[in-house]
Amino acid sequence: MSSSSKEEDVLLMSCDTAKQLARISEATVFSLISLGIVINATVCGIMLRNKCVLKNLSNFFVFHLSAVDLIFRLLTVGPFIYLSTVFTTGEAKIPCKLFHFFSATCGAAFFVTLVVISVDVYRDAASPLKSLMKRRTPFLVVFGVWLYAFICSGPVMYSAQSVFYTEIPEATTNVTEELRNCSVPKLCDFLRNWGGQLSSTLYFVMAFLAPLLVMVTLFLITYIYLHRDHSNGTISNETANAKRKVTRMLSVLSLGVVICWGPSVFISMLRSYDVLNDAPSDVVLILAIAAELMKFMNSLFNPLIFAYYIPSFKKDWFGFCSCCKCCGPGKKPEQPSLRPKHLHMIQSTEFRDSQTMM
Repeated sequence: MSSSSKEEDVLLMSCDTAKQLARISEATVFSLISLGIVINATVCGIMLRNKCVLKNLSNFFVFHLSAVDLIFRLLTVGPFIYLSTVFTTGEAKIPCKLFHFFSATCGAAFFVTLVVISVDVYRDAASPLKSLMKRRTPFLVVFGVWLYAFICSGPVMYSAQSVFYTEIPEATTNVTEELRNCSVPKLCDFLRNWGGQLSSTLYFVMAFLAPLLVMVTLFLITYIYLHRDHSNGTISNETANAKRKVTRMLSVLSLGVVICWGPSVFISMLRSYDVLNDAPSDVVLILAIAAELMKFMNSLFNPLIFAYYIPSFKKDWFGFCSCCKCCGPGKKPEQPSLRPKHLHMIQSTEFRDSQTMM
């Protein structure tokens, strides 16, 4: 009975299969990187062309989300290509540390950016007239976001290492001899000591868990405020629906980041404590690869979200008409808006301004 269970636990993947799996995952990641660069560059270009980035803090940090994802892909593509072509873990040590550091820093910047957006949405619902933004405010907040991200990610760079899959603790006791002598697939892993556990735990708490709790709490309070103000007649139906629509869109954007980045952060922390040592080797490999792929899928669906909540975004995305052609002579270009088009600036507690996006 015990011998049969051991045989079932052995990873029967051949070296050729492992190499093929590595090539497929590397090609998929490179394709996702390239596609993400095009999509995020386009979104940033649309927002800059329509001059809506500095309209309010939420607009600026929606732009910042796309910019961070663009930076993430540009910074990681070099180390990723190097790691894919060099088959010795010693030579890949520094690129692996850089890959982990760039990835962790941008991931932390994503989550803290979502906190800033949720704070601005909450402030708009709680105190509409107190949300006028000074020109330098977003840039000061960006400095704080990236400083916090660097602080969270510093220990991650120290504990990162490049190892072959057969050398990780989850696979050392249950791989075939053929696969043990195989040079791929190669993974960027954490050191399995107190340093790796401390860095992964600090990152999980500071860069993911704490921002997630703050963000969810603020979005829930925002919905409560909107329901209260609408029930009391403080704001009109039109204003309440507009604000709910904005909050839903930003909530969906936030959910996408959490789904794409959360598994990688959580699995890394679990593995640093050897929680998955008893899991089948093939399951650990699939989890590790899937978690990395998910990070590069972040923001790929943002244009669909914008198109759903902001119908005019489709015109800008597909280039069906330019600003001048759409409006004709003597008219200002129509811009897609976070708020419905018919809402204008109202000097009351109902609505803080006619914010536009894209």
